[in-house]
Amino acid sequence: MQFQGGVFSEAIPGGRSGVEITIKTYELHASTPDGSEFRLPFTDIQFERGGSSGKMIFCRNEDRSLTIFCENKQFLATVERIGGAAVYDRLEAFRSNTKTHRRASRRNFVFLLLLLGGIGIGCYYGLRMAAHGLVAALPTSFDEQLGKTAFESMEHPGVEVDDPVVVDAITSMVDQLKPHGASTDFQYTVRVMDYPIMNAYALPGGYIVVFTGLIEKSQRPEQVAGVIAHEMAHVTKRHGLKRLAQTAGAAIAFSVLLGDVEGILAVAVGLFEFATINSYSRDDETEADLEGVRMLYEAGIDPMGLAEFFAIMEKEDIGTTGAMPGWFSTHPEHQHRVDEISKILEGYEPKQFKSLDLNWDAVLTALDARPAIEDEAELNLAP
Repeated sequence: MQFQGGVFSEAIPGGRSGVEITIKTYELHASTPDGSEFRLPFTDIQFERGGSSGKMIFCRNEDRSLTIFCENKQFLATVERIGGAAVYDRLEAFRSNTKTHRRASRRNFVFLLLLLGGIGIGCYYGLRMAAHGLVAALPTSFDEQLGKTAFESMEHPGVEVDDPVVVDAITSMVDQLKPHGASTDFQYTVRVMDYPIMNAYALPGGYIVVFTGLIEKSQRPEQVAGVIAHEMAHVTKRHGLKRLAQTAGAAIAFSVLLGDVEGILAVAVGLFEFATINSYSRDDETEADLEGVRMLYEAGIDPMGLAEFFAIMEKEDIGTTGAMPGWFSTHPEHQHRVDEISKILEGYEPKQFKSLDLNWDAVLTALDARPAIEDEAELNLAP
């Protein structure tokens, strides 16, 4: 039985040659094109598998001075059939080693995959952690630039209210709270939007948007001030940037490392779409509640106004309206927050709070007197 193959031997110029292999009763016989002959007795064969395909069968003598090899699929079976008992033990040892090698290869492959996966996960979370640190190191001017760019690129439901009676009332709350924030570096910009939803939100850098539904549903100005304090806490604690780092940590980290502020803004603005503005984590929301209560207390504004506001939300079971997320749609339960605020205040020294120096009736009258919006398209209502 003959097969095409090759031979390795120092006796050949270049050490290698193609051969025609003949399987005889007791040996392999290989003949080169120039007439050289090589014999490998079955009793001296050591079988190995290898080659680039992993399917090559190498037949070597014990000192490995001669190797005859073949890739034909029938080669090994023919050797076994013709060699019989002479090759049986050696083929069994070969097959056992092959199985062991395959198992080891599979284990090594799985280990490599796990290792690479672990490295990948480690790099990913490492970059996210690095992003947290790098973002925290950004100056507050970046927050302001991000907030401004995001605000200008977003669609805002409703029509902006420019009546100074309304806008100045909200601005005065911000001014009274600002000195007591965790950071006083931010310059706040207040926008009041004529839209019938009990909602407010803040963007990084100090952009605060309040909807008229929030003002009209509140029973006293301290309740609105409570919401304002909560939103200002998101700004001073830089929760927006933290959320940004969590959502696109790797991209942000690379951009910060490269000093690519425009790149960060491009990533960031896309993440601050209006429909996801309220997707702060529960930890961030709890921190904003705690910080908001502290700010209200130190500013001399009754912090129970915030708890009362949550109670109104609980009573009316206000959720989302159209495409607009409710202010508490992803926040902790209202009653839980009411209870937590009460517990927090038990730890503070008793204090007499004065009513806000505002003509709240004038604010509500101004809202009642605003022109009715006849074209619903002006509200940017979702279809």
